[in-house]
Amino acid sequence: MISVMSSRERMQAAYENRPADRWPFVPSIYEHGARVLGCAPVDAARSADAMAQAAIASWETYRHDLVTVGIDIYNIEAEAFGCRVSSGDHASIPGIVSHPLADQDELNPDVLTLPQPGPANRLGLIVEASARVRARIGGEVWVNGCMGGPFSQAVELRGFENLVADMREAPERVHALLEKTTALSLQQAARLSEAGCGVNLFESWATIPLIDPPTFGAYVVPYNKRILETILSRFRTPPPSLIMGGNTARLMDHFIEARTSLVVADFNTDFDFMRAKTAGRRMMVRGCVDPKLIEKADWPRVEEQAAKLAAKARGMNNFVWGCGAVSYNTRPEDLLRFREVCLRQSPSRSSS
Repeated sequence: MISVMSSRERMQAAYENRPADRWPFVPSIYEHGARVLGCAPVDAARSADAMAQAAIASWETYRHDLVTVGIDIYNIEAEAFGCRVSSGDHASIPGIVSHPLADQDELNPDVLTLPQPGPANRLGLIVEASARVRARIGGEVWVNGCMGGPFSQAVELRGFENLVADMREAPERVHALLEKTTALSLQQAARLSEAGCGVNLFESWATIPLIDPPTFGAYVVPYNKRILETILSRFRTPPPSLIMGGNTARLMDHFIEARTSLVVADFNTDFDFMRAKTAGRRMMVRGCVDPKLIEKADWPRVEEQAAKLAAKARGMNNFVWGCGAVSYNTRPEDLLRFREVCLRQSPSRSSS
């Protein structure tokens, strides 16, 4: 039997593929943190104090094993490069509404200036919020700051259809754009790491079926690998993660190459394949229940998905419970019930 672990110990064990007292619980809490705090997402998104309080209040409510700091997590870097962001309404997060490079007849990333933290952007704000959360609860739980990845930044700057066309007609220009977005990512990752925080690097625009595995290998992996390896070589922080949804099983060799510490997988994923691919590696597999079912309080289907995940993950030391982004409209009592479902399905190895 294993003694009851702290969240930090539990996540470290899962990362190292060692047995823990139970599987970690890691829901994706971003704008939902504003609900827990009692404010609108747009207000939490533009205040370091409110963003930090939202993350801390969420952890105090749910005691999840990894705390991620951010609200509109895909927008910060793209906004700093010049994408305009909407104000959002009471329950929705801000979103990108303009693409500065979309009107170019030929992609020219040279017009972009590498942004630095300042009053015109939120690069420093999210670092400050993450540092505040780590100072408050970092002794008990891993704290990760959120970042948009280089490929997803490029999509927001150029527009998805334009960028796909560029990859066919002018691949060297796409790589030049990715060099710019990677430079910003490296700077922002260093700022978060210097504050003692881990990094979640989100590549939502790189998911299958939006792009295929060869495109992922050519335009996503080299740049994310550079960022993750830089963090791993320079900092002793929680290990960085490359986060995206979709059919991640088809990309496992690429995730291994990029050295991500965590791969997201939904309940339909082939976990025998994931187990084999991650055997002996420092890499967690986060099995995800559909967050819409939690928002709807559809407990029969939540229980069904959780049971399937538990059965598929049996024997995996590196399995982590999770779900997609928890909506602002999800009631805290329902996320707490989801936590109970996950813990009940976890193999208990602890001795009190």
